[in-house]
Amino acid sequence: MLAGSVVAAVLVVAGAAVGVWRWDASRDPQVRDSVADMDRGVAAALVAAGDDAAVAVSGMIRAAPCSLGVLRGGGRYSRAADLYVPAGQEDAAISGIERRLPASFAPRRDEALAGSARPLIAAAGAGVQLSVRQLGPGWLTAEARTDCVAGPAEPADARPADDDPAVSAIRQVLAALGTAPAGFNTASVPCPEGQPGGRIATVAGLSAGTDSGRLAQRLTVPRGARVFAVAASNRVAYRDGAVSVVVEASDAGSAVAVRRTTTC
Repeated sequence: MLAGSVVAAVLVVAGAAVGVWRWDASRDPQVRDSVADMDRGVAAALVAAGDDAAVAVSGMIRAAPCSLGVLRGGGRYSRAADLYVPAGQEDAAISGIERRLPASFAPRRDEALAGSARPLIAAAGAGVQLSVRQLGPGWLTAEARTDCVAGPAEPADARPADDDPAVSAIRQVLAALGTAPAGFNTASVPCPEGQPGGRIATVAGLSAGTDSGRLAQRLTVPRGARVFAVAASNRVAYRDGAVSVVVEASDAGSAVAVRRTTTC
């Protein structure tokens, strides 16, 4: 009887501990509650950049793991966009974004790392920090990142509709390079309030294995488009009105990636 009483007591304590753990875990911040602020931050940066950049939005990723407590893993999630500007104008482009961001973001410039422009830091919402920094010559990134929150390990990529005009446009670009797409994905953020258009949307297409060299020499850019990145990086980034197009070699160099973005 004594042994049974001890076992019962242990089970009661264990059950209570599990109940407390579950209650505490239920109070963890969730990534779903930060998505709107992440999207708002990236969209605000892209609109603030204006027509002086070719841009492309990326999907949300779990950028780093973190701990929310005992046996409760979380993540720091990131939503980002690339901006291509004239080489040598990186600092001026970031300054322009700083001036045009809403005052509620409280933007400020941080100390510069060696060889790069001073990054911009701003608050996109509760627990969401926006940064705009230089990645390379003529290449900036705008990233909205959360504090440690609970959420899925790897959010799934969305796919564009087959009749999306960007899909056919990407097919044409790849056909001009002698290849065809192996797959597509898409990412978008809502336009800020008061801006025309519904969303800033990027459709990305990755080719089948192909020659990815000399893209600047092999591509024909539309007349009147503004070109921002060319041969030195084996990347072509241009803006034609409200449409940005980025064509570049894949990370492995065995394929070509095309990103087509419509802006507000």
